Amino acid sequence: MKDVIAELTELTAEFATAEFSADVEFFRCHLADGLRFRRASGKVVDKVTFLKDLIAPDSTNERLTAQQIEVLSYGPHLAICSLLVDFKGTRGGKPVEGVFRNTRVFVRSEESWKCALWFNSNEPQLT
Repeated sequence: MKDVIAELTELTAEFATAEFSADVEFFRCHLADGLRFRRASGKVVDKVTFLKDLIAPDSTNERLTAQQIEVLSYGPHLAICSLLVDFKGTRGGKPVEGVFRNTRVFVRSEESWKCALWFNSNEPQLT
């Protein structure tokens, strides 16, 4: 078994790649069925809505990169990941661009990691 921190650092980077390419099957596998995702707008969605929104024609990705990934392990079955996501595209047909703080809670279930809780918020720009 890989080290928890290395495994989740890699998985977190794969989340960005999968979101950029709208890879529904990846997220079906790596999101917990009871997922709660709080968007930067404040809207909370479940797994089904996240997957539907991922492939919506009015949501596009021009740029989506994961940066500064930090993993805090709380044993072999629980971890928290924090990262910055640099994004440019559209959501719901509206242009969006910026850097967003993502915080994700992962639980190990059936020998694989599942994201159970995901918070997305605007990252303040330091001047």
